[in-house]
Amino acid sequence: METLTTHSLLQPQEGLRAHLAAPVLIATDGREQSDTAVLAGLVLAGQPEAVRIMSVLAPLPVVSPEVPLPISPETEHARRIDLQMLIGQQVGRMLGDVTPTVELRDGDPATVIAKAAREYNARIIVAGLGKHRILDRLFGDETVLRLLRVARVPVLAVGSGFAGAPRRIVVALDFSETSIRAARIAIELAAEGATIYLAHVGPRDSAVTAWNGWGPNYKSDAGAALVRVEDALRVPRGMTVQRIILHGDPATEMLAFATSVNADLIATGSHGHGFVARMLIGSVATKLVRYSTCSVLSVPHAAAMVRDGMSFEPPAAISVPKHEWAAQLDAFTRRNIGRRGTLEVDDPELGAQAQETDYPLLGATYDHHDRRVDLMVGELGSVDRHLTRSIGDVRSIDVLTDDRGRDIALRIAHGAGQTLLTFTR
Repeated sequence: METLTTHSLLQPQEGLRAHLAAPVLIATDGREQSDTAVLAGLVLAGQPEAVRIMSVLAPLPVVSPEVPLPISPETEHARRIDLQMLIGQQVGRMLGDVTPTVELRDGDPATVIAKAAREYNARIIVAGLGKHRILDRLFGDETVLRLLRVARVPVLAVGSGFAGAPRRIVVALDFSETSIRAARIAIELAAEGATIYLAHVGPRDSAVTAWNGWGPNYKSDAGAALVRVEDALRVPRGMTVQRIILHGDPATEMLAFATSVNADLIATGSHGHGFVARMLIGSVATKLVRYSTCSVLSVPHAAAMVRDGMSFEPPAAISVPKHEWAAQLDAFTRRNIGRRGTLEVDDPELGAQAQETDYPLLGATYDHHDRRVDLMVGELGSVDRHLTRSIGDVRSIDVLTDDRGRDIALRIAHGAGQTLLTFTR
Protein backbone atom coordinates (compact mmCIF):
# COMPACT_ATOMS: atom_id res chain seq x y z
CA MET A 1 0.00 0.00 0.00
CA GLU A 2 1.34 3.44 -0.94
CA THR A 3 2.13 5.52 2.13
CA LEU A 4 0.32 8.86 2.26
CA THR A 5 1.01 11.79 4.55
CA THR A 6 -1.38 14.34 5.94
CA HIS A 7 0.56 17.07 4.13
CA SER A 8 -0.22 15.56 0.72
CA LEU A 9 -3.99 15.31 1.30
CA LEU A 10 -6.83 17.76 0.80
CA GLN A 11 -8.02 19.41 4.01
CA PRO A 12 -11.70 20.18 4.76
CA GLN A 13 -12.84 23.67 3.82
CA GLU A 14 -14.89 24.11 7.00
CA GLY A 15 -13.52 21.49 9.39
CA LEU A 16 -15.09 19.74 12.38
CA ARG A 17 -13.75 22.28 14.89
CA ALA A 18 -12.44 19.35 16.92
CA HIS A 19 -10.20 20.11 19.89
CA LEU A 20 -8.83 18.49 23.01
CA ALA A 21 -12.16 18.70 24.84
CA ALA A 22 -14.17 17.46 21.84
CA PRO A 23 -11.84 15.24 19.80
CA VAL A 24 -12.09 12.94 16.82
CA LEU A 25 -12.09 9.35 18.10
CA ILE A 26 -10.32 6.92 15.75
CA ALA A 27 -11.14 3.24 16.19
CA THR A 28 -8.55 0.82 14.80
CA ASP A 29 -7.46 -2.78 15.10
CA GLY A 30 -4.01 -2.13 13.64
CA ARG A 31 -4.74 -3.97 10.40
CA GLU A 32 -4.42 -2.57 6.89
CA GLN A 33 -8.19 -2.17 6.47
CA SER A 34 -8.18 0.52 9.18
CA ASP A 35 -5.08 2.36 7.87
CA THR A 36 -7.15 5.00 6.14
CA ALA A 37 -9.24 5.56 9.28
CA VAL A 38 -6.11 6.64 11.16
CA LEU A 39 -5.09 8.95 8.34
CA ALA A 40 -8.59 10.35 7.80
CA GLY A 41 -9.10 11.03 11.49
CA LEU A 42 -6.06 13.28 11.66
CA VAL A 43 -6.85 15.03 8.38
CA LEU A 44 -10.42 15.81 9.46
CA ALA A 45 -9.41 16.86 12.97
CA GLY A 46 -6.73 19.17 11.63
CA GLN A 47 -4.29 18.76 14.53
CA PRO A 48 -2.84 15.85 16.55
CA GLU A 49 -4.14 17.32 19.82
CA ALA A 50 -7.71 16.91 18.55
CA VAL A 51 -7.35 13.15 17.96
CA ARG A 52 -7.68 10.13 20.21
CA ILE A 53 -6.82 6.68 18.87
CA MET A 54 -8.42 3.66 20.46
CA SER A 55 -8.30 -0.08 19.98
CA VAL A 56 -10.28 -2.77 21.73
CA LEU A 57 -9.02 -6.22 22.62
CA ALA A 58 -12.11 -8.35 21.99
CA PRO A 59 -12.66 -11.56 23.97
CA LEU A 60 -11.65 -14.75 22.25
CA PRO A 61 -14.67 -16.57 20.78
CA VAL A 62 -16.18 -19.34 22.85
CA VAL A 63 -16.02 -22.60 20.89
CA SER A 64 -18.53 -24.37 23.13
CA PRO A 65 -20.62 -22.77 25.90
CA GLU A 66 -20.74 -26.15 27.67
CA VAL A 67 -16.96 -26.65 27.60
CA PRO A 68 -15.29 -23.22 27.43
CA LEU A 69 -11.61 -23.27 26.58
CA PRO A 70 -9.38 -21.96 29.38
CA ILE A 71 -7.54 -18.76 28.46
CA SER A 72 -4.37 -18.23 30.47
CA PRO A 73 -3.16 -14.81 31.64
CA GLU A 74 -0.06 -15.38 29.52
CA THR A 75 -2.23 -15.76 26.39
CA GLU A 76 -4.13 -12.55 27.12
CA HIS A 77 -0.87 -10.69 27.80
CA ALA A 78 0.59 -11.93 24.51
CA ARG A 79 -2.53 -10.84 22.60
CA ARG A 80 -2.33 -7.40 24.16
CA ILE A 81 1.35 -7.00 23.27
CA ASP A 82 0.69 -8.13 19.69
CA LEU A 83 -2.15 -5.62 19.30
CA GLN A 84 -0.07 -2.79 20.75
CA MET A 85 2.73 -3.59 18.28
CA LEU A 86 0.32 -3.67 15.35
CA ILE A 87 -1.13 -0.28 16.23
CA GLY A 88 2.29 1.23 16.88
CA GLN A 89 3.46 0.08 13.45
CA GLN A 90 0.26 1.39 11.86
CA VAL A 91 0.54 4.83 13.43
CA GLY A 92 4.17 5.08 12.34
CA ARG A 93 3.29 3.89 8.83
CA MET A 94 0.39 6.30 8.35
CA LEU A 95 1.33 9.35 10.41
CA GLY A 96 5.13 9.33 10.47
CA ASP A 97 6.44 11.64 13.16
CA VAL A 98 2.95 12.50 14.42
CA THR A 99 2.37 10.43 17.56
CA PRO A 100 -1.08 10.96 19.11
CA THR A 101 -2.05 9.11 22.28
CA VAL A 102 -3.23 5.52 21.75
CA GLU A 103 -5.50 3.80 24.28
CA LEU A 104 -6.21 0.08 24.51
CA ARG A 105 -9.30 -1.28 26.28
CA ASP A 106 -10.96 -4.68 26.65
CA GLY A 107 -14.47 -5.81 25.76
CA ASP A 108 -16.92 -5.73 22.87
CA PRO A 109 -15.50 -3.25 20.33
CA ALA A 110 -18.73 -1.43 19.43
CA THR A 111 -19.90 -1.05 23.03
CA VAL A 112 -16.50 0.06 24.34
CA ILE A 113 -15.93 2.58 21.54
CA ALA A 114 -19.39 4.12 21.95
CA LYS A 115 -18.82 4.47 25.69
CA ALA A 116 -15.42 6.07 25.13
CA ALA A 117 -16.93 8.54 22.67
CA ARG A 118 -19.33 9.68 25.41
CA GLU A 119 -16.51 9.96 27.97
CA TYR A 120 -14.37 12.03 25.60
CA ASN A 121 -17.29 14.13 24.30
CA ALA A 122 -16.09 13.10 20.83
CA ARG A 123 -17.27 15.01 17.76
CA ILE A 124 -17.21 11.94 15.56
CA ILE A 125 -16.05 8.32 15.51
CA VAL A 126 -13.84 7.32 12.57
CA ALA A 127 -13.35 3.64 11.70
CA GLY A 128 -12.29 1.60 8.69
CA LEU A 129 -15.04 0.52 6.31
CA GLY A 130 -13.34 -2.84 6.01
CA LYS A 131 -13.53 -5.53 3.39
CA HIS A 132 -16.64 -7.49 2.56
CA ARG A 133 -15.59 -10.87 3.88
CA ILE A 134 -16.81 -12.34 7.15
CA LEU A 135 -13.29 -12.80 8.54
CA ASP A 136 -12.45 -9.14 7.87
CA ARG A 137 -15.34 -7.65 9.85
CA LEU A 138 -13.85 -7.03 13.30
CA PHE A 139 -13.37 -3.30 12.71
CA GLY A 140 -14.99 -3.29 9.31
CA ASP A 141 -18.58 -3.04 8.24
CA GLU A 142 -20.17 -5.27 10.92
CA THR A 143 -18.57 -3.41 13.82
CA VAL A 144 -19.58 -0.13 12.19
CA LEU A 145 -23.17 -1.35 12.00
CA ARG A 146 -23.18 -2.42 15.64
CA LEU A 147 -21.56 0.87 16.54
CA LEU A 148 -24.40 2.78 14.87
CA ARG A 149 -26.88 1.01 17.15
CA VAL A 150 -25.22 2.26 20.33
CA ALA A 151 -23.33 5.43 19.36
CA ARG A 152 -24.55 8.91 20.23
CA VAL A 153 -22.24 10.67 17.79
CA PRO A 154 -21.82 10.45 14.00
CA VAL A 155 -19.79 7.53 12.65
CA LEU A 156 -17.54 7.82 9.60
CA ALA A 157 -16.55 4.52 7.97
CA VAL A 158 -13.55 5.31 5.78
CA GLY A 159 -13.05 3.43 2.52
CA SER A 160 -9.72 2.14 1.30
CA GLY A 161 -9.61 4.80 -1.44
CA PHE A 162 -9.44 7.73 1.01
CA ALA A 163 -7.33 10.49 -0.56
CA GLY A 164 -8.21 13.49 1.58
CA ALA A 165 -11.32 15.50 2.37
CA PRO A 166 -14.14 14.35 0.05
CA ARG A 167 -14.70 16.30 -3.15
CA ARG A 168 -17.85 14.51 -4.37
CA ILE A 169 -20.44 13.87 -1.67
CA VAL A 170 -23.82 12.17 -2.07
CA VAL A 171 -26.24 13.02 0.75
CA ALA A 172 -29.07 10.48 1.04
CA LEU A 173 -31.99 12.69 2.06
CA ASP A 174 -35.29 11.31 3.34
CA PHE A 175 -35.96 14.71 5.00
CA SER A 176 -35.62 13.22 8.47
CA GLU A 177 -33.67 15.09 11.12
CA THR A 178 -30.84 12.57 10.96
CA SER A 179 -30.39 12.91 7.19
CA ILE A 180 -30.31 16.71 7.41
CA ARG A 181 -27.76 16.52 10.22
CA ALA A 182 -25.72 14.16 8.00
CA ALA A 183 -25.77 16.79 5.26
CA ARG A 184 -24.50 19.47 7.65
CA ILE A 185 -21.62 17.30 8.87
CA ALA A 186 -20.74 16.24 5.31
CA ILE A 187 -20.32 19.90 4.41
CA GLU A 188 -17.96 20.35 7.38
CA LEU A 189 -15.88 17.43 6.06
CA ALA A 190 -15.90 18.53 2.42
CA ALA A 191 -12.87 19.82 0.55
CA GLU A 192 -12.80 23.31 -0.94
CA GLY A 193 -14.79 23.41 -4.17
CA ALA A 194 -16.59 20.13 -3.40
CA THR A 195 -19.76 19.05 -5.19
CA ILE A 196 -22.67 18.14 -2.90
CA TYR A 197 -25.42 15.97 -4.39
CA LEU A 198 -28.64 16.26 -2.36
CA ALA A 199 -30.29 13.03 -3.43
CA HIS A 200 -33.77 11.78 -2.56
CA VAL A 201 -35.19 8.42 -3.60
CA GLY A 202 -38.94 8.35 -4.09
CA PRO A 203 -41.15 5.31 -4.63
CA ARG A 204 -41.41 3.80 -8.08
CA ASP A 205 -43.99 5.47 -10.29
CA SER A 206 -46.44 2.59 -9.81
CA ALA A 207 -46.31 3.04 -6.04
CA VAL A 208 -46.75 6.81 -5.89
CA THR A 209 -50.53 6.62 -5.86
CA ALA A 210 -50.37 4.69 -2.57
CA TRP A 211 -49.14 7.78 -0.76
CA ASN A 212 -51.76 10.07 0.74
CA GLY A 213 -50.71 13.68 0.35
CA TRP A 214 -48.21 13.16 -2.52
CA GLY A 215 -50.29 11.81 -5.37
CA PRO A 216 -49.22 12.81 -8.90
CA ASN A 217 -47.30 15.81 -7.52
CA TYR A 218 -44.69 13.68 -5.77
CA LYS A 219 -41.78 14.82 -7.91
CA SER A 220 -42.57 18.53 -7.62
CA ASP A 221 -43.20 18.24 -3.86
CA ALA A 222 -39.92 16.38 -3.29
CA GLY A 223 -38.12 18.91 -5.48
CA ALA A 224 -39.50 21.77 -3.42
CA ALA A 225 -38.42 20.01 -0.22
CA LEU A 226 -34.88 19.65 -1.60
CA VAL A 227 -34.79 23.38 -2.32
CA ARG A 228 -35.81 24.12 1.27
CA VAL A 229 -33.10 21.81 2.60
CA GLU A 230 -30.47 23.45 0.39
CA ASP A 231 -31.51 26.89 1.62
CA ALA A 232 -31.33 25.73 5.25
CA LEU A 233 -27.86 24.20 4.82
CA ARG A 234 -26.22 27.50 3.77
CA VAL A 235 -23.58 25.77 1.69
CA PRO A 236 -20.26 27.69 1.77
CA ARG A 237 -19.06 29.69 -1.23
CA GLY A 238 -17.19 27.68 -3.79
CA MET A 239 -19.11 24.45 -3.23
CA THR A 240 -21.57 23.28 -5.86
CA VAL A 241 -24.96 21.78 -4.99
CA GLN A 242 -26.96 19.53 -7.27
CA ARG A 243 -30.46 18.30 -6.37
CA ILE A 244 -31.22 14.76 -7.48
CA ILE A 245 -34.51 12.81 -7.41
CA LEU A 246 -34.30 9.07 -8.00
CA HIS A 247 -36.94 6.34 -7.91
CA GLY A 248 -36.78 2.76 -6.68
CA ASP A 249 -35.12 0.95 -3.79
CA PRO A 250 -33.36 3.68 -1.72
CA ALA A 251 -30.11 1.83 -0.97
CA THR A 252 -29.75 0.36 -4.47
CA GLU A 253 -30.38 3.70 -6.17
CA MET A 254 -28.04 5.61 -3.85
CA LEU A 255 -25.21 3.12 -4.36
CA ALA A 256 -25.67 3.18 -8.13
CA PHE A 257 -25.77 6.98 -8.25
CA ALA A 258 -22.71 7.30 -5.99
CA THR A 259 -20.82 4.99 -8.35
CA SER A 260 -21.95 6.96 -11.41
CA VAL A 261 -20.53 10.23 -10.04
CA ASN A 262 -17.42 8.58 -8.55
CA ALA A 263 -18.40 9.76 -5.07
CA ASP A 264 -15.86 9.97 -2.25
CA LEU A 265 -18.52 9.93 0.48
CA ILE A 266 -22.13 8.93 1.03
CA ALA A 267 -23.81 10.68 3.98
CA THR A 268 -26.97 9.27 5.52
CA GLY A 269 -29.12 9.34 8.63
CA SER A 270 -29.76 5.98 10.23
CA HIS A 271 -33.08 4.91 11.69
CA GLY A 272 -35.09 1.73 11.73
CA HIS A 273 -38.49 0.19 12.29
CA GLY A 274 -37.99 -0.59 15.96
CA PHE A 275 -38.83 1.80 18.77
CA VAL A 276 -37.30 3.65 20.55
CA ALA A 277 -38.03 5.14 17.12
CA ARG A 278 -34.85 5.45 15.11
CA MET A 279 -32.48 4.48 17.87
CA LEU A 280 -31.83 1.40 15.71
CA ILE A 281 -30.10 1.51 12.38
CA GLY A 282 -32.34 1.02 9.38
CA SER A 283 -32.04 -1.23 6.36
CA VAL A 284 -30.92 1.57 4.02
CA ALA A 285 -27.96 2.56 6.18
CA THR A 286 -27.11 -1.12 6.64
CA LYS A 287 -26.89 -1.69 2.88
CA LEU A 288 -24.91 1.49 2.30
CA VAL A 289 -22.30 0.51 4.89
CA ARG A 290 -22.09 -3.08 3.69
CA TYR A 291 -21.91 -2.49 -0.04
CA SER A 292 -20.41 0.96 -0.57
CA THR A 293 -16.96 1.18 -2.09
CA CYS A 294 -16.48 4.76 -0.86
CA SER A 295 -16.59 6.18 2.65
CA VAL A 296 -19.94 6.33 4.47
CA LEU A 297 -20.97 8.90 7.08
CA SER A 298 -23.91 7.76 9.24
CA VAL A 299 -25.72 9.87 11.82
CA PRO A 300 -27.68 7.94 14.48
CA HIS A 301 -30.87 9.52 15.78
CA ALA A 302 -29.22 10.19 19.15
CA ALA A 303 -26.55 12.27 17.39
CA ALA A 304 -29.21 14.39 15.70
CA MET A 305 -30.65 15.24 19.12
CA VAL A 306 -27.30 16.55 20.41
CA ARG A 307 -26.33 20.17 20.18
CA ASP A 308 -22.66 21.08 20.22
CA GLY A 309 -21.26 21.12 23.73
CA MET A 310 -24.36 19.59 25.28
CA SER A 311 -24.71 16.19 26.88
CA PHE A 312 -27.39 13.82 25.68
CA GLU A 313 -29.77 11.86 27.85
CA PRO A 314 -31.48 8.88 26.23
CA PRO A 315 -35.12 9.59 25.41
CA ALA A 316 -37.89 7.65 27.12
CA ALA A 317 -40.48 5.66 25.18
CA ILE A 318 -44.02 5.64 26.58
CA SER A 319 -46.31 2.96 25.15
CA VAL A 320 -49.93 4.10 25.31
CA PRO A 321 -52.47 1.44 26.43
CA LYS A 322 -55.11 0.80 23.79
CA HIS A 323 -58.03 1.91 25.95
CA GLU A 324 -56.30 5.30 26.39
CA TRP A 325 -55.48 5.98 22.73
CA ALA A 326 -58.19 8.58 22.20
CA ALA A 327 -57.61 10.47 25.46
CA GLN A 328 -53.83 10.40 25.18
CA LEU A 329 -53.82 11.63 21.57
CA ASP A 330 -56.09 14.50 22.61
CA ALA A 331 -53.64 15.35 25.39
CA PHE A 332 -50.72 15.02 22.95
CA THR A 333 -52.45 17.52 20.66
CA ARG A 334 -52.98 20.03 23.46
CA ARG A 335 -49.30 19.80 24.46
CA ASN A 336 -47.90 20.12 20.96
CA ILE A 337 -50.35 21.99 18.71
CA GLY A 338 -48.44 24.39 16.50
CA ARG A 339 -45.06 22.69 16.91
CA ARG A 340 -43.31 22.05 13.62
CA GLY A 341 -42.22 18.58 12.66
CA THR A 342 -41.58 15.99 9.97
CA LEU A 343 -44.20 13.39 9.05
CA GLU A 344 -42.72 10.17 7.70
CA VAL A 345 -43.95 6.72 6.77
CA ASP A 346 -41.78 3.60 7.06
CA ASP A 347 -43.09 0.90 4.75
CA PRO A 348 -41.34 -2.44 4.14
CA GLU A 349 -41.96 -2.17 0.40
CA LEU A 350 -41.25 1.53 -0.13
CA GLY A 351 -38.73 2.25 2.62
CA ALA A 352 -38.75 5.42 4.74
CA GLN A 353 -40.29 8.43 3.01
CA ALA A 354 -41.10 11.90 4.29
CA GLN A 355 -44.64 13.03 3.54
CA GLU A 356 -43.90 16.57 4.65
CA THR A 357 -41.31 18.47 6.61
CA ASP A 358 -41.52 21.61 8.74
CA TYR A 359 -45.34 21.60 9.04
CA PRO A 360 -47.09 22.58 12.32
CA LEU A 361 -49.14 19.93 14.11
CA LEU A 362 -52.88 20.63 13.98
CA GLY A 363 -54.17 17.51 15.69
CA ALA A 364 -53.94 13.79 16.41
CA THR A 365 -57.11 11.78 17.07
CA TYR A 366 -58.32 8.19 17.38
CA ASP A 367 -61.80 7.10 16.34
CA HIS A 368 -63.05 4.03 18.24
CA HIS A 369 -65.73 3.27 15.63
CA ASP A 370 -63.48 3.39 12.55
CA ARG A 371 -60.45 2.26 14.53
CA ARG A 372 -58.30 4.80 12.74
CA VAL A 373 -55.80 7.45 13.79
CA ASP A 374 -55.90 10.79 11.96
CA LEU A 375 -52.81 13.00 11.94
CA MET A 376 -53.35 16.57 10.73
CA VAL A 377 -50.52 18.97 9.93
CA GLY A 378 -50.47 22.30 8.13
CA GLU A 379 -50.68 26.06 8.45
CA LEU A 380 -53.80 27.35 10.19
CA GLY A 381 -56.18 28.93 7.69
CA SER A 382 -54.27 27.61 4.67
CA VAL A 383 -55.89 25.20 2.22
CA ASP A 384 -52.73 24.65 0.20
CA ARG A 385 -50.52 23.78 3.17
CA HIS A 386 -52.64 21.16 4.87
CA LEU A 387 -52.25 17.40 5.07
CA THR A 388 -54.29 14.70 6.82
CA ARG A 389 -53.01 11.17 7.09
CA SER A 390 -55.63 8.59 8.06
CA ILE A 391 -54.12 5.39 9.47
CA GLY A 392 -55.92 2.08 9.79
CA ASP A 393 -54.89 -1.31 11.21
CA VAL A 394 -53.26 0.45 14.17
CA ARG A 395 -51.22 -1.94 16.34
CA SER A 396 -49.62 0.40 18.88
CA ILE A 397 -49.04 4.04 19.76
CA ASP A 398 -45.83 5.27 21.40
CA VAL A 399 -44.61 8.68 22.50
CA LEU A 400 -40.92 9.56 22.76
CA THR A 401 -40.00 12.19 25.37
CA ASP A 402 -36.71 13.86 26.33
CA ASP A 403 -35.18 14.10 29.80
CA ARG A 404 -37.31 17.21 30.53
CA GLY A 405 -40.54 15.40 29.70
CA ARG A 406 -41.04 17.24 26.41
CA ASP A 407 -42.43 15.23 23.50
CA ILE A 408 -39.90 14.43 20.77
CA ALA A 409 -41.88 12.11 18.51
CA LEU A 410 -45.12 10.18 18.05
CA ARG A 411 -45.06 6.70 16.54
CA ILE A 412 -48.10 4.92 15.12
CA ALA A 413 -47.38 1.26 14.28
CA HIS A 414 -49.78 -0.10 11.67
CA GLY A 415 -49.81 -3.22 9.54
CA ALA A 416 -46.19 -4.07 8.75
CA GLY A 417 -45.01 -0.44 8.91
CA GLN A 418 -45.20 2.72 10.98
CA THR A 419 -45.84 6.45 10.74
CA LEU A 420 -43.57 8.84 12.63
CA LEU A 421 -44.16 12.45 13.56
CA THR A 422 -40.85 13.92 14.75
CA PHE A 423 -40.73 17.46 16.09
CA THR A 424 -37.96 19.69 14.76
CA ARG A 425 -38.53 22.55 17.18
